[in-house]
Amino acid sequence: MERTYINEFHKQWIETTLQSIESWKKQPISLEEKKRQQEMLNQQRAIREGRFYRQA
Repeated sequence: MERTYINEFHKQWIETTLQSIESWKKQPISLEEKKRQQEMLNQQRAIREGRFYRQA
């Protein structure tokens, strides 16, 4: 697959991202880690949308 890049920075960024994805595929994370990451993403979204309430 041939890629088209906007400029050298874009090329470097895309290549680095693709290398990271390949690395992640070789080291899958546990279900617990996926849940933890999703919870963090949900909290970040709630903060951005102004509906985050910290649980005691």
